Formats: sequence, structure tokens, C-alpha cells
Amino acid sequence: MRVASVVLVVLLGTAAIVWAARSPREAAKPEPVHVDPVERGKYLVTIMACADCHTPRNERGEMLTHLAFSGHPENAPLPVWDPSMLEKGIVATTAPTLTAFAGPFGTSVAPNLTPDMETGMGVLDAEGFIRAWRTGRHWKYPRTILPPMPAPFYKDMDEADIRAIFAYLRTVPPVRNRTPDSVSLIPE
Repeated sequence: MRVASVVLVVLLGTAAIVWAARSPREAAKPEPVHVDPVERGKYLVTIMACADCHTPRNERGEMLTHLAFSGHPENAPLPVWDPSMLEKGIVATTAPTLTAFAGPFGTSVAPNLTPDMETGMGVLDAEGFIRAWRTGRHWKYPRTILPPMPAPFYKDMDEADIRAIFAYLRTVPPVRNRTPDSVSLIPE
């Protein structure tokens, strides 16, 4: 009789657990949070350190904030690199402005991300920006986006975040700066 009571209690307890797990619950649904895309984009651009390569620096290494996101200055020297540098442990070199890099991949020039219509991304739409991030291909030139841009890591980024970055970049002051073209040594 005692065993039957224990079995009955176990069965009833199991049934109660199964029933509780299967019954719908009236959980409070959180209100959707509206996040301003421009603010989200500013946050993402900041934590992703986009300005580190796309904003030129002076001879003391300080960012030239009046040139924010304008890329490599059009008349600034470009870094040089040749394969013999590998023997000295030099994998890449950089321009004094920290906006252009040279290495086995070629010469990578940080482009002008401002909304300037002639020299920046003013003519680019959100769909073209998203396509570049998804494919790792430059939006303007028929080539791969070069290192040190970590494009392969951005391809799976949430589309809303890519759109937010684009929205934020549309709000920065346009800077007229025709950056030199990058030169890719990556086989296509």
C-alpha cells in the first residue's frame, strides 16, 4: 500500500509538471523599444572604431575631427611596401595619417565615408551599402574590400544595424576629399 501511495504521488507530480509546462502562460509581453537608427549607427560606428582608419591624424597622432570620416587626404603620401620587407618581419606599413596601408594585399586607402556628393558616399544608397557589406566587394570599384577593413566579419551583420550605420554616416558633415584609389594585389 505504501509503494502504491508513492507511485501515485510521483505520477501526480509528473502530470502536474507536464501540465504546467504545456499550459499557455500569460507572460507580460515587453513593449517594443524604438531605437533611433542614427543613434544606433553612431553607437556602432563608435564601438567598431571606424574613425580609427577613416579619420586622418596629425603628426602627434591626434584625430583631425574637422575631417571626420573623410578618409586618406588626397595629397598625403601613400605607404610603400615590397616583399623583401617580410624578411625583416614587416608585414605592412601605414601612412603617417593612419588612413592608408600597404602590404602583400596591395595599397589600401581608407575612402571618404562622408555624404559629399562628388568625393564621398553621397551618391550611394542604402541598398548599395548593404550589398558591399554582404559581399565584401567595394561599392564603387570592381574589387574586394581590402585589409585592414575587417569586411569578412561584417557580412553576417544584422541588416538593421548596417542600415543604422548608413543612416549615421549620412549625418556627418560632408568633406570634399578625393582619396587616392586603392591598389589591390588580391587575385579576383
